[in-house]
Amino acid sequence: MKLISLEMHNFRQFVGQQKIEFAGSDDRNVTLIYGANGGGKTTILNAFTWALYGTTSPDFEQKEMLITDSVWDDALPGAMIETSVTLHFEHDGMQYRLRRRIKTPKDGTRQQPQSYDVTLDNLDESGAWKEEKTYSDRIEQILPEELSQFFFFNGERIERLVKRGAYQDIQKAIKTLLGLEQYELALKHLPEVVRGLGNELRKLGKSQAGDIVNQQDQIREDTERLQDEQRRLREEVGHLTDERDVVETKLRAHAPTAQLQLRRDEQTRAYRSAEERRTRAAQSRTSLLTKRAYRVWLAELVPQVQSAAAGLRETGQLPAPLKRQFVEELLQQGSCICGTKLNDGESPHDHVKTWRAKAGLAEVEGAWQQMQGRATELAESSQELSPLLRQANADIATVAEEARQASEIISEVEGQLKKLPSEDGQELERRRVDLTRMVDKNNYRLHDIERELKELSRRGDDLGKQLAKVEITDQKGALVRQQMAVASQAHAAISSMYNTASEFVRDRLDVKIREVFSKISIKPFTPELNSNFELQLWRGDGDSRVPVSKSTGENQLLSLSFVGALVALCKERATGEKGAQILGHLGGLYPIVMDAPFGNLDNTYREEIARALPGMASQVVVFTSVAQAEGVVANRLEGNIGAEYVICINTTKDDAVHDRIELGGRNFDYVVPVADADCAKMERVR
Repeated sequence: MKLISLEMHNFRQFVGQQKIEFAGSDDRNVTLIYGANGGGKTTILNAFTWALYGTTSPDFEQKEMLITDSVWDDALPGAMIETSVTLHFEHDGMQYRLRRRIKTPKDGTRQQPQSYDVTLDNLDESGAWKEEKTYSDRIEQILPEELSQFFFFNGERIERLVKRGAYQDIQKAIKTLLGLEQYELALKHLPEVVRGLGNELRKLGKSQAGDIVNQQDQIREDTERLQDEQRRLREEVGHLTDERDVVETKLRAHAPTAQLQLRRDEQTRAYRSAEERRTRAAQSRTSLLTKRAYRVWLAELVPQVQSAAAGLRETGQLPAPLKRQFVEELLQQGSCICGTKLNDGESPHDHVKTWRAKAGLAEVEGAWQQMQGRATELAESSQELSPLLRQANADIATVAEEARQASEIISEVEGQLKKLPSEDGQELERRRVDLTRMVDKNNYRLHDIERELKELSRRGDDLGKQLAKVEITDQKGALVRQQMAVASQAHAAISSMYNTASEFVRDRLDVKIREVFSKISIKPFTPELNSNFELQLWRGDGDSRVPVSKSTGENQLLSLSFVGALVALCKERATGEKGAQILGHLGGLYPIVMDAPFGNLDNTYREEIARALPGMASQVVVFTSVAQAEGVVANRLEGNIGAEYVICINTTKDDAVHDRIELGGRNFDYVVPVADADCAKMERVR
């Protein structure tokens, strides 16, 4: 999706026809729009989503008041007033023009929209505009609404992606990228198909089969109930953990508790690191036992085999005088090498037959000779296991002791926090303890749910096998049972494919997030999109890896890295790069349109973000105030700006200050007081 222009007609504070033409060249792909607070930056951001989907962001107040106030006030009673937004864009080599318009009769003081229409035209090969009949389907194919929130967003609110409760949004983004709507429908409806077939089987009067079907139905109901509870608890844990993070941030900022909280942070990181190392050490010990323990028992058998082989040599049975295959051929041919006939039941045949037992020792001798070369090595390697196990146990004990010491210090700090004379500090600590208790309680329940779900799955598999063995003699009953089995197998197969594809895309996003973050961050941190679809940031690697206590700037960089990774995957899908075929229909070059990306960040983070933005997407549209963009931001973006605008606020207030800004050696009105009406207008700088 390449943005060409956006036209607003009497839309919110933008009076008359206001148009923005976006930068689109490879080297100058940034459109920079300056606006004061309350000037209309958020309105323009919402103009995109309103035109595309008819929706606005949660912070867009009085959503029904879309017509410019001054236009509404000046209109005569009964007049039909119109507002519209037209978005001109290109996608996959085709140009589109989308217009959403509403008409409202002026009847009283409140705006009550009565009619609206949406048209989507595309430019055909002849150069004529042709209307698309099903505009909503086409827009969803170009940019699904679920994914648009990652391309059109408020920079100060994009931080929500690093909150633990945001994992659902990230999961939705991945599912949308996969384009697996049909899979989701199948996973939703196949259990209903199985239930319906089970009812039919019960009606056929198959009592044993009916009992099994009843049990299967109960298992499905229990599974759905537990999965609903699991989703609810995961979301609740995310919100509670985010709230606890806020409390801990306050404890760090509160003078009486700051040092204690910082010490607790340090020991918490140490405890987590020790626990992770203990887990890895335990896994290493298990692997050691699995791969080498058998050698200890096998080594004990070596002397016995050596003794048996020596005894055979003493009796002359080793080395073996003949090969078994040679004796078998003589018996089959019925003739000895001396010419004597070997007839079954006669003495010559029986005599040669006795050599077959001795000949079998040749295989024993060959196997022993082959093994004897490694016998010494086997005995020596078995002796290596004990010191390795002792070292593994020592490692586990060491990190366990580290975890214990860190835990003791954490408990000591918590005790000190509770005794502080500061009531604010005590209240914050009480709240943190309560939140931790609730998080732990929910996590324990989530662990139990996981165990219960595994048990239900096992029982369901057993019941499926039992149903397959039930004797059903009539053809219809057998057919229904077969259909149930096929539907259940299809559900399992689709679920497996769905999860595999989702995990594949998560892994690819994780790699892309690391790539983007490494380019835009000056700090040696490593981002991660973990298996729970949570965005995390780590310091160090391996055994020394610890989570980073993220600042506002790092949260914003991490969130932007996720957006950049989404843009990169969509580009891969459009260009057909390796591995991108697993993605769904969604693909192409998508813009990033963001309001207030610099917020209250310090100059270091402002410069990092300004440096990163032009390379994150084929087009970047930035709404910012002069205060946020002046200095390092303007200097960093200068070489990439292809279009630049100023939102001029007209206000009827007579005590407002006339404000002007200088851009490119020219002055532009920023705030104009004592105006005829309260409204905003766009002025192009370049």
